[in-house]
Amino acid sequence: MILTCSFFSAMADNKWQLKKETDGIKIYTQSVANSDIKALKADFMINGDMDKLASVLLDISGQKDWVYSTMSSKVLKKVGEQELIYYSEKDMPWPVTNRDAVMRIKIERPTEATMLVSVSPVNGMMAEKNDIVRVKSSDVTWKVTQVNGSTMKVAYQASVDPGGSLPAWVTNMFLTKGPLESFKKLREMMK
Repeated sequence: MILTCSFFSAMADNKWQLKKETDGIKIYTQSVANSDIKALKADFMINGDMDKLASVLLDISGQKDWVYSTMSSKVLKKVGEQELIYYSEKDMPWPVTNRDAVMRIKIERPTEATMLVSVSPVNGMMAEKNDIVRVKSSDVTWKVTQVNGSTMKVAYQASVDPGGSLPAWVTNMFLTKGPLESFKKLREMMK
């Protein structure tokens, strides 16, 4: 939880710029100290309740149905009821090399109406593959607030370095596409 709070605090100090707004999903970016790759923030409303959202987020093999460019994902270790370590591979357009990651997802419920989700890399747990670039630097947080019995407000923030030789300007150019498509599909999953 300290990591989540410090990440939100560090991001709050800078100016977010609205880059895209579609179907009530607002995507913002901002510069990050010591990185040419921008951070991303998304704010949106979603139908459903926290138990169902937690279930979708923890259904790791189901990520291919809603998380943009996910080819495959699998649980490597169940740490607790609301905490998993998983492997995921992302399909990248030619000529970019596919990416993979070993990640820890942890869900906390500090209050009845609040859910915090953190997703961070677990380096060294699984051998890297020769033909895939491993993502080793990533901080992703979700703050979900139950607005009423059927609606939640989501504040999502991410700072990810996709690794490899991909220029930062290319990464920044496509920064909004993946989250926007993912959140649209997540809304469908929550129906």
